[in-house]
Amino acid sequence: MSRREFSQAEKDQFAAERREQLEMWHAQIAGKVTDLVNGDEWQRWLDVAARFHKYSFNNSVLIMLQRPDATAVAGYQAWKTSFGRQVNKGETGIRILAPVTTRASRLELDGSPLLDESGKPAVGRQLVGVKVVSVFDVSQTTGPDLPVTPRPELLKGQAPDGLWDRLQSFVEAQGFRVERGDCGTANGFTDFTAAVVRVRSDVDDAQAVKTLAHEAGHVLLHAPEGRLGEPVCRGRSEVEAESVAYLVTAAHGLNSGQYTFCYVAGWAESAQATAREGTTLADVISATGSRVISSADTILAATQPPAVAVQVVDAMATSLDRTVAVDRSFVIGQLSTRPLAPAKPTVTATRPLAVVPAR
Repeated sequence: MSRREFSQAEKDQFAAERREQLEMWHAQIAGKVTDLVNGDEWQRWLDVAARFHKYSFNNSVLIMLQRPDATAVAGYQAWKTSFGRQVNKGETGIRILAPVTTRASRLELDGSPLLDESGKPAVGRQLVGVKVVSVFDVSQTTGPDLPVTPRPELLKGQAPDGLWDRLQSFVEAQGFRVERGDCGTANGFTDFTAAVVRVRSDVDDAQAVKTLAHEAGHVLLHAPEGRLGEPVCRGRSEVEAESVAYLVTAAHGLNSGQYTFCYVAGWAESAQATAREGTTLADVISATGSRVISSADTILAATQPPAVAVQVVDAMATSLDRTVAVDRSFVIGQLSTRPLAPAKPTVTATRPLAVVPAR
């Protein structure tokens, strides 16, 4: 049976509807990330993280040289009193430098005593030297487990049929070679100098296409010459690329919400730290809207028929309302054997969705 051809007016209508759905999904990201970082698990991790001392660059180097695998470092008493953990007997400490200070009068620029609010000489701490002290990594201690930041969980299962091939063709059309292989600790990377996009080879197909969509976002948005705008910080660039991946996979019927919300939350906090005072995580994500939506729309125009996004929107909106802490799969229905009517299709959650096969 031959496939029905769409008129230009219908294609324009589908494109407008697709962009409208992308805007809705992008707004959902900000809301779900805000819910996540306000949750008990994230707040518990932040509370514990705040108790760890922030070491200077020099001390960080000393720690790395003596114990490269260190992940959380504190002094003997700090482990005992702040975290309820005990340093194991016989452990060798990591030697770092600690400041030696003394009380001293604070002075004005002209050398005269600085007075406090009551008119008395103000007193502060003055650095007079350094001393060698020992600290210990968490692996050298025993006690209650430390909470960890909520982490993205790799997607499991199959990818939408043909999506990898269409994404690969899109990236190659931008002048990049796509390959699978070792990516170190990352799931993928984009090398602009060599014009290579690599995705790790030891993940399920669902994760692989999500990662390739993420890298496609980098290709469009973050080339050194700035294809779609000004250079951005690493935190914002990762928020943008992952948001693009979420919109693209959502339109293809693959729910990557659990991974995306945790990933975006972590990088949005990094971008928030460099933003102006009062900027919220939702502000960081919302500010990427036009760039993200334009990129996702460009990718979708090349990787799927224009009617698909219209047909999956209701089911995806229902899925987004579920908890972000659980990775759930979203399944679209069997291929319809009936030709599509010219009117905009309607869908409900109680019957399979009719999907136009990709060209």
